[in-house]
Amino acid sequence: MISLRGIFAFILLPIRLLFVLIKYPFFGGINNLYKNDLINSLKLTFYQALINFPLNDVYIFTLISSEFIINKVIGKLYPSLTKNLSNYGEKFDKNSYWLIEKSNRSSNDPILIYLHGGGYFLGIIPQQIESLITTYYLLDPIKQRNLSILILDYKLTSHGYPIPHQLTQLLETYTNLVKQGNENFLLMGDSAGGNLAITFTQYLRLSSNNNNNNNSSNSNSSNLPYPKSLILISPWVKLIAETYQNTPGHSYYNYSSGDVIQFDRFSSSELYQNLLGTDTKLNSLTVSPGNCLYSREDWENIPTYNQLGHSVFVISGEHETFRDDILQWCKYSLNYPVDELNFKDSNGEYDPKIHKYIRNDEKSAYIDINIIPWGLHDYLIFEHTLIGKLKLDPSLKLQSINKRKYFGTLSVVNFLNTILPGEN
Repeated sequence: MISLRGIFAFILLPIRLLFVLIKYPFFGGINNLYKNDLINSLKLTFYQALINFPLNDVYIFTLISSEFIINKVIGKLYPSLTKNLSNYGEKFDKNSYWLIEKSNRSSNDPILIYLHGGGYFLGIIPQQIESLITTYYLLDPIKQRNLSILILDYKLTSHGYPIPHQLTQLLETYTNLVKQGNENFLLMGDSAGGNLAITFTQYLRLSSNNNNNNNSSNSNSSNLPYPKSLILISPWVKLIAETYQNTPGHSYYNYSSGDVIQFDRFSSSELYQNLLGTDTKLNSLTVSPGNCLYSREDWENIPTYNQLGHSVFVISGEHETFRDDILQWCKYSLNYPVDELNFKDSNGEYDPKIHKYIRNDEKSAYIDINIIPWGLHDYLIFEHTLIGKLKLDPSLKLQSINKRKYFGTLSVVNFLNTILPGEN
């Protein structure tokens, strides 16, 4: 039964959308990025309302299953694209569905596991699948050839499954893939999915350390390979914001009004209780690294972040509330020189000295960190419209795509074209 607070939030939503619509001809869109973009201003207003909806009532937005969205919604909207994806929408195990499964895989053929965002309390939405399909189709053909993509359909905190249940589901699916002989994994996560990818690497490290200390090799997780690559899209590295972050000069304070993520919700005891229940500690590296005291030692022995043959991609919006947390995590996990960069407002213009960091040497992992000029949280839910162009022209080339409008998508595609096996 929906609460009075939830009913009020429902009533308020169309009023907020109408206000944006009326205001737009006179004052423009909701922020600098979308000042001349009504559609994305309306989307942003809707996403803000959704992410701030009363958590006891938010389950009403999760009643449609991921299987229905993947097969009935996306499958029906884009049959010309999904029909060419082998085993599209088929279940792998009880936790996951294939976006595409390469037949006759070898053990070293890459499998990308997609971990969706939504604060752990919202499920997969069509926009995320649209962006994922678009990314696949824009890859160089030789990079596509051996790639499989699996979608993890983890259970939600709004359905009574607090953290770390989602981590145990990822572990189960990952283990099932390893049992089949697979060994080359990429984890791609947006927002909460980015948190899940990062905490999974810490889980593998801590499990290995515990077994080494106990002189034991009985744990299945201690024998699992680390992911070869992480693709982190606006990763939620710090689950609960602290009071000092809502002061001038911090990204939460500076950008909350114009971003999807806002301080009041993400510092609240309501969110804390919804995410963690009563048994899980917040300040744990397998829950919320950003709520722990950072130490380089916690990250330097994880191959994914440091070892040759591995790679990490990170992308954040310049005007994203999570930006400070993301770049702080990059500093300790990836040796990102954030303190040497002089961040000033870009005025929407790309500066590779500030917005792009590449580390590519012969001794360590390949690192690619990106900041979208004036960008917001989680580009997947805004740049999904590119699939419409792809539907009209399946041979769409990267060179013909608007680099400013689809900055995030093109950045991920270029990264995957760099690190996936296969020579052009």
